[in-house]
Amino acid sequence: MGNEDGHSMQEPVLAILRRRLGPYVAPRTATEQKLAAIWRDKLGVDRVGVTDRYEDLGMDSLLAASIFVEIEHTFAVSIPTTALVEAPTIEQVARKIDDLALKRVK
Repeated sequence: MGNEDGHSMQEPVLAILRRRLGPYVAPRTATEQKLAAIWRDKLGVDRVGVTDRYEDLGMDSLLAASIFVEIEHTFAVSIPTTALVEAPTIEQVARKIDDLALKRVK
């Protein structure tokens, strides 16, 4: 959701979180890049680091469900939204996706 000048209202909150949580870590793999794009789109922000925890970004269960539908569509894998408890970052979700892809190949 944006304000009058077109910037996300969540951007100032993310700046505060960034100072508190540490430096931004950019996506490194293709899976992390695709996940970051999904999270950015759904959260309406300009960037999401791969070590940012979903709950710190203000993600609720409805938004998480929407993200996991997009994950299933993009990666052709099914991961339950409860996986965010075990893997609350893009980096960790990417590992789960890559592990599932490897198991399909074997």
